[in-house]
Amino acid sequence: MKPAKDGGAVQNWWDELERLARILGQIGPDEVCCDGLSQRQTAILRVLVASEGARLSDLAALSGITPSAMTRVLEKLEARGLVERVRGTHSDGRAAMVRITAAGRRTRKLLDQLMRSRTRQIMDSIPPKQHQQVLNVLELLNNAIESAGCCALNAPVAKLTAIKIKEQK
Repeated sequence: MKPAKDGGAVQNWWDELERLARILGQIGPDEVCCDGLSQRQTAILRVLVASEGARLSDLAALSGITPSAMTRVLEKLEARGLVERVRGTHSDGRAAMVRITAAGRRTRKLLDQLMRSRTRQIMDSIPPKQHQQVLNVLELLNNAIESAGCCALNAPVAKLTAIKIKEQK
């Protein structure tokens, strides 16, 4: 494998993106604060609050995961009494609709309070005059990652294989 001309720059980006992912993992809800819920479960509770009554397949799409992965997450949330699935509520008679329970809403409210507090701590460590600039850069980075089409947790294997082959050339 030949090193790319911009190999140093790519490695620096890679290092910083890995560091960012590690740090973001520490910022987000964790099992200590969140009754043992995973980050994915807490994120899905947030999606559910915003998309009450959506079909399971729609929730999966909104969350960027496969319907089967969504089913597994919902089973865990349902076992905790945080959500409930209602089958056959849509016109096709098969699709499951998902509702967040009162306990799920309480948990989501606590998570939101925690994340607002952690966000405020981060903002307070940045000079106020740079808040908008940092926010603009975060938006730019998020848009770049979304539009690159390479970074989904469930990226098609064919696409990952193509990336690997391209790197080896």
